Amino acid sequence: MLNSCDHPYEQKEPKFSNIMDLDDQRFRLGLPLGAKAMHIGEARFSTARLSYYANNHAAYNALMQNKIDGYLYDSHALDYVAANSPDVAVLPGSVGKVDIAIGIAPKNKDLLAAINNFIDQYKKDGTYEAMYERWVNPPGLKDGEISDAAEIPEMPQIATPAEPTRKLVVGTSSEAEPMCFSIPGSEKGTTTLTGFDMELLRRLALHLNVQVELREMDYVGLTNGLISGELDLVIAGLNKTEEREKRNIIFSKSYIDSNIVVLVRSEQVAKQEK
Repeated sequence: MLNSCDHPYEQKEPKFSNIMDLDDQRFRLGLPLGAKAMHIGEARFSTARLSYYANNHAAYNALMQNKIDGYLYDSHALDYVAANSPDVAVLPGSVGKVDIAIGIAPKNKDLLAAINNFIDQYKKDGTYEAMYERWVNPPGLKDGEISDAAEIPEMPQIATPAEPTRKLVVGTSSEAEPMCFSIPGSEKGTTTLTGFDMELLRRLALHLNVQVELREMDYVGLTNGLISGELDLVIAGLNKTEEREKRNIIFSKSYIDSNIVVLVRSEQVAKQEK
């Protein structure tokens, strides 16, 4: 009798019940380039085959195209994606916490105390909870595209400083839903940025009494812009990491709570026994 040479992975989709099930040489795990999840993933998933992605959209597409079995990233972002798409799910368990912070250029270290004071205040007065409820789990985005603009949360009315004392160049990225993403603008053919970070930026600008010039970049450009002094601040769901601190980037206190979790295709999730 001949034995089958079919690999069990090729016969059917693997089933996962916990995040650490992916630490197996049969499985391919996507990691976000440069983020804390990358460093933790390399240490905790040493047996899995690792792939690296410069942005979340590329990783989500790779997951849906069966190029990877899971994507390791921040829970606030992956919970948001899973809540808006039945095709993906977040597995139980996490492999650590991540600090999501405002990046500050070394030349602007004088801003650190005021920014941290703002974060302390907005977490105490209920603003943080209201913003988290508004942005992290609304319907409206699927696979990085707007499915119904009417479902996108409305940005609150936040005053612009009438007599700002200085101008700050702030970098962000629209590749980080729900922190920042594009929606149709008021004029035909235009877009505008919205999301958790855009509300945070408006509130921070009012607190600091500053004028903001916003620049959209990829993450390599954002970190390099801080180091070179081209940017004063980065508000883009930026992970605080030792590697970035060694490059002299100053980080604020964490402004959103998040853990490192893994996103998989829904059919890969093992049914829980009752």
